[in-house]
Amino acid sequence: MRSALGDNPSPTATEVLDAAERLLDNVLRSDCETRASALDLLTVDALMTRALEIASRDQRLLEGFPEQAMVRIGAHGRG
Repeated sequence: MRSALGDNPSPTATEVLDAAERLLDNVLRSDCETRASALDLLTVDALMTRALEIASRDQRLLEGFPEQAMVRIGAHGRG
């Protein structure tokens, strides 16, 4: 996760979501059948969880961020 976040010690929810999207794009461009792909998918999951945790602490993000995150991440499987 640190690598995906560029060693940012205190990323925002949006920065973590951006990192999850970048990593998911990399996985979807690969054959997705390697151990590395599986580890990357687990990292995407962990990043999504972390983004939602961070957003849950900010009243301004709490209502809309979870839906926005799911829409953004779901768009990567289309096309």
